[in-house]
Amino acid sequence: MEQQYKTDSEIYAVLEREIIDLTLRPGCSLSENPLCARFGAPRSLIRVVLQRLQENGLVKIVPYKGTTVTRLNRDIVDELIYERIAVEARVLRDFAPHCTPEHRALIRQRAAAYDELAKAETLDFNRLYEADTRLHETWFSAMGKMYLWRTLQNAHADYSRFRMLDTLTTGGLAEVVADHHNLIDAIERCDLAAFEPLVERHLYGGIRRLGSKLTEEYADYFE
Repeated sequence: MEQQYKTDSEIYAVLEREIIDLTLRPGCSLSENPLCARFGAPRSLIRVVLQRLQENGLVKIVPYKGTTVTRLNRDIVDELIYERIAVEARVLRDFAPHCTPEHRALIRQRAAAYDELAKAETLDFNRLYEADTRLHETWFSAMGKMYLWRTLQNAHADYSRFRMLDTLTTGGLAEVVADHHNLIDAIERCDLAAFEPLVERHLYGGIRRLGSKLTEEYADYFE
């Protein structure tokens, strides 16, 4: 048994992370009894957690049949990428003319943190994911668009797992690092026309890198 978790929020955080990082694979079952034993928690608390996971699109509860981790919806992934390209390119166009030396230093620092994680002998995929998130958050925060950023991040049941699948399986970290530095160079040049194609290339990179694996090796991850 793991350490005893006192609140539903603590248990939720563990299971959410395991679903997002694909430790709990799309389509796998989550049974109440093993979860109770694992977390040292009563069934009533586990049911609250599972209900919250369902509300956030991470599991599906079918009465009398059980609970399964939701599969990804490819159409939703495509729409979320489309949405984020439109939004992030606009934020970058607004940000670049107002980028201060302090902003540039912070961006370089966060990009360097990602670069170091990407070069590590043993990759920590959760830390890579978080470092990427912090870098992109920089221009949203600088423009006072954190509500918008949180809205994009909260639509994560499908897109975040897709990003993690790309990170875990394609070996495309060098390409991601190059994309980051191309974006940073465009910011420093204040090249407003460059942002949309650069963001599009970056965000559609996972689909390009995974290629036929989406319909072959990882077909069962999708609806």
